[in-house]
Amino acid sequence: MAYCRKKLYILFCLSILLSATFSYAEEEIEDLIDIFEADSKIIAIIEGKKTIPFNLQSKENVLWSASKGNLGAFLTNDHFFIISTSSGVWKYLHLRIDESEKAIASLSPYIALLVTNNRVIGYNTVSNQFIETQLSINDEFVTAKVEKYVAVVITSSKVIGFTTKTSTFISIPLRGKETLHTIKITSSKAIVRTSDRLLTFEAKGSIWNEHRL
Repeated sequence: MAYCRKKLYILFCLSILLSATFSYAEEEIEDLIDIFEADSKIIAIIEGKKTIPFNLQSKENVLWSASKGNLGAFLTNDHFFIISTSSGVWKYLHLRIDESEKAIASLSPYIALLVTNNRVIGYNTVSNQFIETQLSINDEFVTAKVEKYVAVVITSSKVIGFTTKTSTFISIPLRGKETLHTIKITSSKAIVRTSDRLLTFEAKGSIWNEHRL
């Protein structure tokens, strides 16, 4: 009986979280930035009108690129480049030697995310600045997911959240023997289920909420 009540409680929590949506969650986002690489330059065209080039350094190579909604991004062996419709200029972050080798980049219409072997780097269209948090030597990357208004990074020691509304990463530590079971992310919320807890994080919030299982 106790097991059934616990299961019903979990299903009840999930149904509330999944049914609670923002008015902007279903908003159709038009791609407003086109990006190109040519002649050792990266180029952005904003709304089909304004062209913004940036010269790459000698021996600088593009490893990844993407554009979506209000953002465009390039990852090279030396830099992480971002441009947004609201900034109108290329902004970049220097990468350390070999930091780009196993880096994982992701992009949504409002959020850019880069995970390297020693830090997590975020960028959103509200702050228009790079935000980062360091990873410890023993902290192993598990997974990262990005949607319109929310992003989640999971490592072996913590769960990290980032939204369009915040100018910092918001973390919650994992306990000693706690293991990851599932992660679900929608436009504006993330639900992480572990062996011990149900963790929820919303784009309009600034904390991780936890429900013990």
